Amino acid sequence: MNKFLLLVVAVLAGVGVYQLVKYLKGRRGRAMEDISELVSVELEEYGPELALLESTGLPFFVDGRSGFGKFLLRFPEEDGAKSYFFDYACLLGSGKAQLKKQSTVALFDFEKSAFPDFHLAAVGDAPDEANGLEPADMTAFAGLPPGVKLYGRDQAALKKLFTPEIAACFGEHPGWSAQGSGRFLVMYKGCALVEPGKYRQFIAEANKLAFNLA
Repeated sequence: MNKFLLLVVAVLAGVGVYQLVKYLKGRRGRAMEDISELVSVELEEYGPELALLESTGLPFFVDGRSGFGKFLLRFPEEDGAKSYFFDYACLLGSGKAQLKKQSTVALFDFEKSAFPDFHLAAVGDAPDEANGLEPADMTAFAGLPPGVKLYGRDQAALKKLFTPEIAACFGEHPGWSAQGSGRFLVMYKGCALVEPGKYRQFIAEANKLAFNLA
């Protein structure tokens, strides 16, 4: 095979990979459009605004670089809370240690609530996201799923927030991680995008846990 044919094959292969990536991205977009119709909320291709994410002060949004949200479902205010469901991606680390983090998340803005700084970390959640927080004595939080870790600045405030009833609620819905600070709360299930077929369940569980916490 001559050099010209090799070049043509390489170009065609590159085009094929590009088209595959474009198709996969488009497939999620189409699936999210279906979900937006099911939940009667308009789908925004990008968002929330970076200024909003940074204003939360939550390590999940401020510790990374080049963060952005995509496929946003911005729900109407309910019981004094605004909620945003979207895919979020950012870069962590640098050089050879750099990695891309992406998750489907639920962000809540409770205008009349004030969460203590905390991080509830499900099994396998990145420990460096407990940025500056002290680990809690997990024996005081019976009912939380096995392997879960809780971090905060005020241990008494953590006990007041994570009552036995709240702990039991998380125990019924394992796999969730959460960070709270002031009026903001973000919830997610691992570093992964939620499958379209499980998205409505994701919304229902996030709302249940978040409104119980608030």
